[in-house]
Amino acid sequence: MIRRSLATAAAVAGLVVAAAGCGSSSGSGAYTPPTGPPVKTITVDATSYKYTPSKVAAPAGIIEFKLDNTDGIQHSFRIKNVNGFMIEASAGKTVTGKVKLAPGTYTFYCDIPGHESAGMKGTLTVT
Repeated sequence: MIRRSLATAAAVAGLVVAAAGCGSSSGSGAYTPPTGPPVKTITVDATSYKYTPSKVAAPAGIIEFKLDNTDGIQHSFRIKNVNGFMIEASAGKTVTGKVKLAPGTYTFYCDIPGHESAGMKGTLTVT
């Protein structure tokens, strides 16, 4: 009986530890934004299932994004392969977020179901 209880407790503890490790790249609060001034601030308007502009450029370093949601529904702003970075703006709201990026070409998109496939994405070139 004691062995079974210990085995059950160990299994539960293992599941708790495994669950605690999940979500580190989900944008659910695990992301720590960089500190310091941005090398550039980029404003992106979100409306009608598109971003304006859809092509932006910045130098490498800390980049601040300002998401201006002029639409009547919620939108988000994520960058593919940049774990955890996401900003979300409710209808009519403006939000900002910082991310540190190395040179390369990145795709940004709205992760709300159906928005990216409707065309809500763009390209960021970091030099």
